[in-house]
Amino acid sequence: MDGDLKRLEKFIGDQKRAQAKDPVPTLEERLLRLRRLKSMLLESREAFREALNRDFGNHHPWMSDMLEAGSVIGRIRYFEQALPNWLKNEAVPLEDAHGTSRAQIMIVPKGVNGIIAPWNFPLECALVMITDMFAAGNRVVIKPSELAPACAEVLERVVRAHFDPDLLAVVQGGPAFSQAFSAMPWDHLTYTGSTRVGRLVAEAAARNLVPLTLELGGKNPAIFAPDGVNAEMIKLFLSFRTLKAGQVCTSPDYVLVPRDRLDAWVTVARQEWTSAYPTSIGHPDTTGIINERHYDRVLGYVEEARAKGVRVENLTGEKPDPARRQVPLTLIVDPPNELGCMQEEVFGPVIPVVPYDSIGSCVSRINAGPTPLAAYIVTDEQDLAQRLVTQIRCGGAGVNTFGLQGSHPALPFGGMGASGYGCHSGREGFLNYSHRRSVFYAGHDSIVHQALSIPLSPICGAVVDAMFRPDEGASNA
Repeated sequence: MDGDLKRLEKFIGDQKRAQAKDPVPTLEERLLRLRRLKSMLLESREAFREALNRDFGNHHPWMSDMLEAGSVIGRIRYFEQALPNWLKNEAVPLEDAHGTSRAQIMIVPKGVNGIIAPWNFPLECALVMITDMFAAGNRVVIKPSELAPACAEVLERVVRAHFDPDLLAVVQGGPAFSQAFSAMPWDHLTYTGSTRVGRLVAEAAARNLVPLTLELGGKNPAIFAPDGVNAEMIKLFLSFRTLKAGQVCTSPDYVLVPRDRLDAWVTVARQEWTSAYPTSIGHPDTTGIINERHYDRVLGYVEEARAKGVRVENLTGEKPDPARRQVPLTLIVDPPNELGCMQEEVFGPVIPVVPYDSIGSCVSRINAGPTPLAAYIVTDEQDLAQRLVTQIRCGGAGVNTFGLQGSHPALPFGGMGASGYGCHSGREGFLNYSHRRSVFYAGHDSIVHQALSIPLSPICGAVVDAMFRPDEGASNA
């Protein structure tokens, strides 16, 4: 670890010196960096596909393209179009008392950013926020996940081939190194992963007063209103829920179904799934679980439910495959709250299906627990949808979709509370990695200056009295 730590310290030092020489890159320089990142992604398509396949045991190449490199390319293209407007200084109107003074808000870089990437999106989550950071004029060091070693290796190789390390660098290491990485004097640090580790990262960053973005997960609910229990929406739910075998932070974790439609929902889910996949184990669409520990963890939820006498529906009737680390899609129907699948984020192809008696009880249930990263509502009743997206406490929400609110480059992506804080993507992400600097250009005719000049004069008293003058039209309560 000592060698890795020295490399990290060198990268940070080199980047801080480079940032000091060019503290506010021009629009042209920022666009050049974004285009270089895009070129790297386009040239690395096959290398990324192969690395993902090695780490997950099976990872469909189309999903590798779409969910990993493709989403970053899409964000870069959006930022290329939007950045010229985002970088414009914002004029702020002032009161007459300031005379000819003027004020503005400048958007300036924070400096040197650190990224601790997760294993579930080992390439996308290592690179997608760099779009925001480069657009904001920053320099970046990435620490990829050691649980996806093939992706970490290819990431380090392609970054080294396309970027000077004083702009973008990759340094690898295990859990102990991650702790050291978190404790560095970053100008901004971003961590994506579990809530447990997120707390440790926050503690380490706080010692240096490092601003932090935490992208965590949570038990994201999907509420099916009575009119939403139909084949079209259940198929769409299953399509999103099984992306990467459910190893997605925005994936709907459990589903809430009207109690009198519970059996119908399960029946339709089985029909839709087996129509698409009569067998799923060994199918090229089926992503493997990342490692044996997580494979055993996911199966543990099913075994615990069976041991407790809870209804378990293996939709294809297949056995799990430890060699491929593939688990058949399984429903745990009406699970008690104390089960592991209801206490922990499942992050696998096992879906708790929970009956409810009223929509209001769903809102109360969700808001009583830790805040999820996402909440999903299935209904064509617009008033109901609006009510739910307003009342449910969550990071983001989707109506009749199960993830698009977290993937469109124009929308901010971030959680609340247990699901994190800060954000990336969209203009809000660009601002998250920027500093909004207030600048005040004082005019010589400023009455405020005259009021504060020593010794204090009657002008000061007049200004103070004006502050306490009742508003026009205001009535005494």
